[in-house]
Amino acid sequence: MKKLTTMLPFILLVSSIAIPIIPAIAAPPEEAPIIFTVGSEALVGNWDAPITDWYNMIYGSYAVYALEYLVGKNAGYGGGVDKPLVEEWVPVLATNWTVEYYDIEENSEGWNATGGIQSITLTLREGVKFHDNSDFNATVAKWNIDRWYIICGNLSGIEDDPDDPTDYANHGNWLLWPQTNTQVPYFTSYYNLSEYDAPDILGPLPPSVPPGLGDYPGYFVGPNISYPGVNIDSEGYVYHPNPWGGWDWDVQGPIHNQPYDTYPIVKWVEIIDDKQSGGTIKVHYNSWNTGGLSGGVEDVGMLSYDAYSKNYTSQGIYGYENDFQHADNPTLVDHMIGTGPYTFEEHDETGTPPGGYMLKNENYWNKTALEDDGWFDVERRQIIKFPAGQLAKSVRDTALLTHEIDSAWDAMYMPIDLDGVMAAPNIAYYPKAPSQYLTYIVLNSINETWWSWPWGIDVYKGMWSDQGEPGGIPRKMREAISYAFDYDNMINQALDGRAVRGGSIVGIDNIYYNASNTVPVYNLTRAREILLTAETDSYVFNLSTPIPHEPLYYNKGSAFWGNRGKYLPNPDLYNFSKMTAERGLTASSTDGDWKEVAAQDPILVIDFWWDSAHEDVKNVLLTSLENIGVALLDPNGATNRVQTIVWDYVRAGHLTNFPGTDPARSLWSVNAWAMDFDRPPTEPELNLFWAYSDPDRGRWRTEGTTGIRSLHYWGNFGFSFDDDVYKWQDRLWMISPSERKYWISKIAEKEATQNFPELWLYQAKEGYVLWKDWTPLLATDPLGNAVGYWGEGFSTHLLRYTPENLVQELPISASPILITLVGSLVSMLGIIYAIMRKRKLR
Repeated sequence: MKKLTTMLPFILLVSSIAIPIIPAIAAPPEEAPIIFTVGSEALVGNWDAPITDWYNMIYGSYAVYALEYLVGKNAGYGGGVDKPLVEEWVPVLATNWTVEYYDIEENSEGWNATGGIQSITLTLREGVKFHDNSDFNATVAKWNIDRWYIICGNLSGIEDDPDDPTDYANHGNWLLWPQTNTQVPYFTSYYNLSEYDAPDILGPLPPSVPPGLGDYPGYFVGPNISYPGVNIDSEGYVYHPNPWGGWDWDVQGPIHNQPYDTYPIVKWVEIIDDKQSGGTIKVHYNSWNTGGLSGGVEDVGMLSYDAYSKNYTSQGIYGYENDFQHADNPTLVDHMIGTGPYTFEEHDETGTPPGGYMLKNENYWNKTALEDDGWFDVERRQIIKFPAGQLAKSVRDTALLTHEIDSAWDAMYMPIDLDGVMAAPNIAYYPKAPSQYLTYIVLNSINETWWSWPWGIDVYKGMWSDQGEPGGIPRKMREAISYAFDYDNMINQALDGRAVRGGSIVGIDNIYYNASNTVPVYNLTRAREILLTAETDSYVFNLSTPIPHEPLYYNKGSAFWGNRGKYLPNPDLYNFSKMTAERGLTASSTDGDWKEVAAQDPILVIDFWWDSAHEDVKNVLLTSLENIGVALLDPNGATNRVQTIVWDYVRAGHLTNFPGTDPARSLWSVNAWAMDFDRPPTEPELNLFWAYSDPDRGRWRTEGTTGIRSLHYWGNFGFSFDDDVYKWQDRLWMISPSERKYWISKIAEKEATQNFPELWLYQAKEGYVLWKDWTPLLATDPLGNAVGYWGEGFSTHLLRYTPENLVQELPISASPILITLVGSLVSMLGIIYAIMRKRKLR
């Protein structure tokens, strides 16, 4: 594909006439394939289930159409709150199912776990072929689930790289192997995982007898099973051949090459009836499985055994290019060989524009039924990738209004030109529930949860000295900021009303949302009062101890090193009443007085990071902070506004460094950042667990009680650890969906009234845009919105081509958007021209 730079002279020549030509571009001839073109703004990434981060366009734009699950959940899924889960599932590659529940007994905590599914028996659909024409059957379904556990648990024994814990080509991410010790309080005579419970290995010296193979959990694939490249013992278990990795003297802890003191969520996938096509499997669970399809049964898109078993049973499939061998793959591989309605052909990041396409799977098992009902008209699914940012937004809007793309997502991070869409007679707008991505400002809470061995190694401790000065925002300041932020101005002015106030840790559209929960609101008087009266925080410091006070939570050092491991800050750092008094601020101070302090001698200077999508958030934050005498470190964005998106840096967890900082600043040390967090409206439990929990219960912060493979928990980006929340989080996994609302409400209330880990700003109003020559199959979501059947946009195979629905309209060459584009950058015109020319990407 030609690059844009080779086209610039020509574009300059035709730029004066390019825009008027746009409406006159002829439609493809009738004999051409029926093409459906969509735009995407997401980053690229891996698509394979054991290694993907899920939040990338390769997975979201391609893999979801190439791969299919055993069971699906459509847009009307209600999470099992109002009726049993099994009645809400939709048959896909499994046609029916039966479930067996755990017996209910009281646990040692004095309450009954409920709703746990012990096993699911699934009857598999017959007559299903993969894209390579191989059969889908019980053997293949079992292999797909087993494979995920083998890879995530690093059971293959692929050489580890302990210096690079993010390199999942070399070791598993342990995603499906939760900690056993967190389950011990909930054991009963019937539900008991003691066989997986292992003792802590205490430092600072290595054990005289290191753990052996029998001290590690294996994964049971069953008798008489053989997988290429996988070492299965005579009893049918898979272990890493050398699970004990030795001793790490930097952190005085063990190195484990496979999960330790953990259990696999799935106990065993049993083949009940194997056939050439179809059959029956029974999935046995170790976990108290209230989600029904947890542990990889739902999230594994079925892959061809013939295509991938030889080289990829024990490792993930990396990349997405069919004609290029990724460095982490042992072979050249064709990607995404599944059973889905479209086959993956290519994605080219170097194209003009970047993008790719898929082709209709003419051997799709559901093809005849869909076509008989008038669906599945699209023969070529085409994707155009737009970069993030305002320039790309204008180009995307123009492409939509001129029918160069057929559909777009009106998303919070890249909203469409709503006025233009609403004025276009041939474009339909389908409103949906507010975005499930909630816009937050994370307020670093690390001051209260600093680890107890900050001198360990640089990758853990950031840039701090032995005592360390962690870069969080003290709790009382977090509380004051929560009430100083002008939420109404953010929504009504900065966002022009295209958002609603978020519901704190879950959205207002969430099935667990409780409108009676406390959510901080704009109250400047209260915010100032908090600072004027906040002396040393009794929540942070144990005031019964001598000065310097010993923190209440963690941070208490170790028996071996004593005070060297403690975080002992000066209490004056938390004494905001003293700080305000020193600056002459009182309850009667004027707005100008507070703003003058912010400008000349701020109470606190906050190191805040944002991206172009959150420029308005920064602006409102800046003025809100000035009203309480607080400043931003870089209000103009010379360094703290990242060029891509904040998620680029945060998704690497606490190991990341923000760009252009000297010394380097990571999540350990920056104060705050704006980002959008996924809170699925019917299944937020895992996302809440990532955001507010700590699976190791602080053991990674206590020297020598776990190993380097335990690491810190990088999903809780703002270090908002809380013992009560841990217990309530545990309970969420042990009770039926109908009981969870109460406990999620308790978590929300504590976070909003005591911890203040974030500013919960808003949920964007969103919708889907579709040209009217396409008619979608719709379903109704729990809030009553008519949306695509599967809930995320419009499924390409569930579209009907209806060009007769278009009405004749006047040329739009003089529309305001195109007039604007005439005077825009040459680079923008080049991109637009490239889109026009590349109606087909090949």
